[in-house]
Amino acid sequence: MGADGVRNVLAGVAGQVVQAGSIGTVTFAPEPPLDLVPAQVPAGPSRFVDRVGQLAALRALVGGEPELGRPVVVAVRGMPGVGKSALLRRAATELAGEYPDGALYAAFGADGESTAAALGRLLRGLGIPDVKIPADLAGRRDLYRSRTARTRLITVLDDVTDAAQVEALLPNSAAGLVLVAGNTALEELHVDGAVPIVLEPLDPPDAIDLLRAVCGDGRVDAEPAAAAELVELCGRLPLAICVIGARLPVRPRWTIARLIDDLRDTDLVLDRVTKVADAVHAELPEPARAVYRAVGLLVGPEFGDEVLGAMVGAPTNEVRGHLDHLAAAALIEERDNGQYAMHRLIRAHALRVAAEETTEAERAGQLRRAVDWWLLGATAADVAATGWERLRVADPKRLLADVELTMSAGAALAWFDREHANIAAAMRACAERGWHTPIWQLFEATFAYYDARRPLAAWVETGRLAVEAAALDGAVAAEARCRCLLAKAYQELERFDAAAAELDRAREVAQDERLRGSVHDFTGNLALRTGHFDEALRWFREALDINVRLGRARGTAMQTLFVGRALAGLGRAPEALAAFDEAARLAVAAGADSVVAKSLLATATAYAAGGRPDEAEGAAARAEEIAVRLDNSALRAEIHLLRAEIALSQGDPAAREAHLAAAAAAYERMGSPKAARLLVGLVDA
Repeated sequence: MGADGVRNVLAGVAGQVVQAGSIGTVTFAPEPPLDLVPAQVPAGPSRFVDRVGQLAALRALVGGEPELGRPVVVAVRGMPGVGKSALLRRAATELAGEYPDGALYAAFGADGESTAAALGRLLRGLGIPDVKIPADLAGRRDLYRSRTARTRLITVLDDVTDAAQVEALLPNSAAGLVLVAGNTALEELHVDGAVPIVLEPLDPPDAIDLLRAVCGDGRVDAEPAAAAELVELCGRLPLAICVIGARLPVRPRWTIARLIDDLRDTDLVLDRVTKVADAVHAELPEPARAVYRAVGLLVGPEFGDEVLGAMVGAPTNEVRGHLDHLAAAALIEERDNGQYAMHRLIRAHALRVAAEETTEAERAGQLRRAVDWWLLGATAADVAATGWERLRVADPKRLLADVELTMSAGAALAWFDREHANIAAAMRACAERGWHTPIWQLFEATFAYYDARRPLAAWVETGRLAVEAAALDGAVAAEARCRCLLAKAYQELERFDAAAAELDRAREVAQDERLRGSVHDFTGNLALRTGHFDEALRWFREALDINVRLGRARGTAMQTLFVGRALAGLGRAPEALAAFDEAARLAVAAGADSVVAKSLLATATAYAAGGRPDEAEGAAARAEEIAVRLDNSALRAEIHLLRAEIALSQGDPAAREAHLAAAAAAYERMGSPKAARLLVGLVDA
């Protein structure tokens, strides 16, 4: 194994575990099923008291008369810890049946999303694939308004700091309900008709009821005066009551009076949440304290047990036990997806404690171990999604030497779906600390995700970080590769001049044949995209020659396919067909199934254009068999469109209708505008 420590892999029906002794373990779950109706609002707290009047007011708004074209907006404000998020989540749960088109959720605040990022995630929840989501805020806002027109959605916007955040995320339908939570009044919302709700601390009886629910035994009833004093000490804030009250169930011999004395003995600031968090933290065993401090170093709405295990150097099952301890102390919340979340006030406390109890070197070491964990996961997912042969500057076998990857490409992409925002945050943290190497390594490993999902804004941001980091690192090969990958993002954004500039610089720094072949590949695709078929053919042939000399089987198959596409663009159909046939043969030998399917589809398209429908149908049917096995919905949709065209030429209207319906269903699942055109019979291939 070398210096990297023990590596292993555990695989089964539940997914795959990739293990590196010096880094930790990364688990890849099976690809989740497609969720056609968004249900993004996190579950509310299990203990919820009072707020009867506020919930009744929200129910009364259902079916009311909103402003023309605008959904009903309810703006809930109150001090931190008063229970705004809990109220909104409870309301979303109770009212879910009134809003059949689903529930959307976004959280802002100091550690929350930007408006653009929130719009992107909401659009994905509404079924829009990443490739169709604009990179700019205005484009995302326009698409969101189009997608939410005439829908009946409930939308929860938490920790809002600016009315503009709400305006950008308002669904374009008067049938919806938007619940907004913030610490201060947002006057602009009220001017536009928002219904204000001010949330005060709990009334004393309700605060005691909450404490009783947290304790779960008879101590509250046995010590009514002490219970009343304790909730007042907590300011009757639900967050504080839950955090401090959670100390009692694990101390069955303690009285409430003793807990109060313990709190009084702490000479702390007046902030009640900080006071109770300090008191609870002081009672934690050191291993749980270490995990708590590590959480404070993480940025993002959710985190997992495995990355924390890597940070603190403990097995995942032990970390999970410490997280259970933190959850029992109400310091964190376990989500339905197995991830964890921490209230931003508690997170601020954890970060403060980490700064007080650890050195800068210790914190840097923990962060670097987290970065290494993300790099291990991204590398494994990249190889699982695209195979070992794809060109990489960083050798994946350094981390995965003895690992037999058995996860599906879907499971790999699902892992990226969960972790890509954390990976981007890790890259930014590395840039702040001058850790150049892991930045470009993470970007290169994440390309499989970017190419499949097309989150273009994030792709460009991290690509720029990676290019700069590689240059500062003196890694010219990495710089050339990262510039190519960044150019691809610019190409998808139709920023062709920016793409060309990156490729020009990549050619200048590429020093070996395999990298020059990659630059030629990307340059040829840019020329193909912009209709310069002669130029594309020249670049693809040069890339093909390089791949042949290097013995790269998959690359040879892919470049042969690209040569065929350029020939087809030039109207040289016989040569194109020969190239497609050769590409399919090479791809079969290389085990590159996706290239086989694309070659067959290109062949079928050429046959159809040449008036050979029977041969076109045969090639398209074989392509579809592979696409079904790969679960490649985009490729299947393209095949159905072509087969509908073929069926029309064969005089088979029933087959045409069936293929159009299948294509429309696939595009509708992807959120493609082609779906609407197909449904009205306007096929735009």
